[in-house]
Amino acid sequence: MPTKVDIAPVVLEAIPNDVARRHDLRTVFGNDHPVELELGVGKGRFLIQNAEARPAVNFVGVEWAGRYFRMVAERAAKRGLANFRIARDDAAHLVRDNLPDACIDVLHIYFPDPWPKARHNKRRLIQAPFARQAARVVKPGGLVKLATDHEDYAVQMEQVFKADPDFESTYRAVGQEAPVGVTNWEVKFRAQGRTIHKFEFRRKQGHRAAL
Repeated sequence: MPTKVDIAPVVLEAIPNDVARRHDLRTVFGNDHPVELELGVGKGRFLIQNAEARPAVNFVGVEWAGRYFRMVAERAAKRGLANFRIARDDAAHLVRDNLPDACIDVLHIYFPDPWPKARHNKRRLIQAPFARQAARVVKPGGLVKLATDHEDYAVQMEQVFKADPDFESTYRAVGQEAPVGVTNWEVKFRAQGRTIHKFEFRRKQGHRAAL
């Protein structure tokens, strides 16, 4: 019988919808190190590898699927990663309601659900209201990094962040130009021969436009 793993040290406690408070990440980690957030961590390959390799950076992951949430939490707990936290939550909800202003140095969004049917496009994460919230939580000079294998969603991602007044495009790569990443989705999609699209947008310095 497998040994039960105590995941409490790496779990970011959920904040109920009706409680008007936000995570103080400096208190959560006990330091003021840079914070990187990944939305939709899947099996956690990217986040755990980075947390192990970069102990001076704090990493937060969000995953809604209970099976993956538990899997990632157990892997992080087994490794004793003091710079790692994971929350089981809806990504848009956590960003909008539970994060304070200017708390994230890098926001990672890799292969979010493309909702490919036209009638389902409205369910996509990357839309104008989300970009406004990203501008609120990402520090001036911080980055939003995105990747997708879905061409139509790639177009939408680029249009949304280029249209937002608080972001500027700093990088884009398609197909063979796109550097190889380590997420499980990317490994799978590359093996299938799919075209990968990657983007980076920098949060502009100075005053933030109104939400």
